[in-house]
Amino acid sequence: MDEEYLYYIKLCAIPEIGAMTAMRLIRHFGSPREALSASRGELMEVEKIGAKTADSIISNRDSIDVEKIMEKMSAAGARYIHFNDPRYPRMLKEISDPPVGFYIVGDCDFSAPCISIIGSRNCSIYGQITAKKFAASFARAGFTVVSGMARGIDSCAHYGALEAKGKTIAVLGCGVDVLYPPENGELYGKIASGGALISEFPLGTRADKQNFPIRNRIVSGLSAATLVVESDIKGGSMITARLAAEQGRDVFAIPGRIDQATSRGCNALIRDGARLVTSPDDIFDELAFSRRLEFSAKEKSPPHSEAAPTRARQNPERPGFPAISLSGDEATVYKCFDSEERLDADKAAELSNLPVSKCISALLMLEIKKAVVKTPDGAWRKRA
Repeated sequence: MDEEYLYYIKLCAIPEIGAMTAMRLIRHFGSPREALSASRGELMEVEKIGAKTADSIISNRDSIDVEKIMEKMSAAGARYIHFNDPRYPRMLKEISDPPVGFYIVGDCDFSAPCISIIGSRNCSIYGQITAKKFAASFARAGFTVVSGMARGIDSCAHYGALEAKGKTIAVLGCGVDVLYPPENGELYGKIASGGALISEFPLGTRADKQNFPIRNRIVSGLSAATLVVESDIKGGSMITARLAAEQGRDVFAIPGRIDQATSRGCNALIRDGARLVTSPDDIFDELAFSRRLEFSAKEKSPPHSEAAPTRARQNPERPGFPAISLSGDEATVYKCFDSEERLDADKAAELSNLPVSKCISALLMLEIKKAVVKTPDGAWRKRA
C-alpha cells in the first residue's frame, strides 16, 4: 500500500469528518495530504468547515496511529480502496455523496453489474424464499448481489447468490473487522470467500444505529437497481429505496398482502411509482429497456457491464434511446419542460393545472423512467 492511501485512511479516521466533509477537503486542497497539513485558517476557508471541525482536524491529525490501523487491517485481511483508486466502483462515483474510500475483506470485480436486494429483518418464510430465489437468478445472470448482511431478507439474499455460485457484496454498518449480527459468522466467512464485505467506517467501529442509514446510500449506489422484497412502511429498506430513486436508479418491489405489516412498505412503494415485479424476468426486461444492460439470453449468458443499445423500440427525437411510455399525468407534466428548463412540484402544478400531489407522483415516475433527472436543489430537469 503506497503512502497516499495512508492519508485517505488518516483523514477519514478523524472525528467530525464524514464522507461529504472529507470530499470537500480533498477537492479544495487537492489531496488528503494537503488537507491534513493545512492551518486552522486555511481549513475554515473550505465550504461548511467551521471552527469545531477545523479544531478536530488539527488536534487529531498527529494522534492517529496509522501503523496500528495497518496492523488491524493485516489481522482482518482487509485492504483499503480510495476514491482515486482505479478499482473504486464507477457506479459509486455517480452518486452525490460517495464514500472517500472503503475497507474491503474478500475480493470482487466492481465493474460487474450489481442489483441490491433489501428488506425486513423480521421477514416471513415467503420473504426468505423469495429473496433467495431472486438472488440466485440474478447471480446466474451475471449480476453481483448487494445487500447489508442484516438478519432476514439481507442474509437470505447473500445466501441465495452464494448457493448459485455467484458473487455478493455485503455493505456493513460497522467496521469490516466487526461481526454483526453475531449469528452471521458463517455467512461472513462465505462472503469473504465468494465476494466482498465492505465498509467506509474505520476498523473497530461498532454497529451503532446511526450507521445504517449512512451505509444504505452505498448499497443503492453500487447497484443498477434495488429490489425491496418485504418491508414495513418505516425502516432502513424504505430509506434505501428512496436513496436509489434519488440516485436515478431503478426501484422494484414485491407486492404483498394488504393485512401483513412486512408488505406495507412494498405496497406503498408500488403505489408511489416503484415497479411491481413477480419474477426476475420482470427486472431483466426493465433493465434492458432502460438501456442499463442488454441480455442476449436471460440466465444463460452474463449481461454486459457497460450500457449498450437495446432492441427496444427507439425514440425518434433521441436516436439510440428507447421510447418512453408515459401515463396521462406523466405526459402532462413532461410537456411542461418544453417551456421550462427545470421544474419543482409547485411550478409543475402551476403549468399543468394538476394538484401538487399528482405532480410529485408524476415527477417521481418520470425520474424512475429516466425521462428526467433530479437536480441538487430538489427540482427536476429533462435528462440529456
